Amino acid sequence: MPATDPLFRSDPYARSCTARVVAVTEEGGVILDRSVFYPTGGGQPGDSGRLTDAAGRVWTVTEAVKGRASGTDGGPDAIVHRLDATGAEAPPAIGTQV
Repeated sequence: MPATDPLFRSDPYARSCTARVVAVTEEGGVILDRSVFYPTGGGQPGDSGRLTDAAGRVWTVTEAVKGRASGTDGGPDAIVHRLDATGAEAPPAIGTQV
């Protein structure tokens, strides 16, 4: 699982950013190269929101959770964006800019 640059660490009030899909989990979650979504932790729920691509397709993020990037010995450093499974839209493909 690739790592995610947690933009909220340098700007905790950021509400949007441009990112690229670097992985899709077996469960249909999306890992981005960078994110403003705070993941679940310390008893606090993870952020929710939307991902939108250049064509205007929208995916609802129900929760952001921590994941461990491959090839790392440290703590979790990937953020998995769990998508609403009720929609018929497949997750955005790897390489998609959102």
